Amino acid sequence: MELRQLRYFVKILEHGSLGRAALELDVGVSALSQQIAKLESELSTRLLNRTTTGVTPTSSGMAFLHHAQLCLRQADNAIMAAHRGRMSG
Repeated sequence: MELRQLRYFVKILEHGSLGRAALELDVGVSALSQQIAKLESELSTRLLNRTTTGVTPTSSGMAFLHHAQLCLRQADNAIMAAHRGRMSG
């Protein structure tokens, strides 16, 4: 599992669409879809219901979303702490 995949997953749900998320992330829809498929494969569960009108989270996706957001916040906090340490030391 990669932080990039978590960012992709969260962004897709924020937009409710692979296409809109891909535009914001500046990646192709196909590449975005492949990364989510890899994540779902690694977790052995579907995270998203894909339809012609967009995506919605599965029950597993909803459970995963909160933890993915928390993980991303912690990663951002770690980056900021490293920058603060570099500036003060």
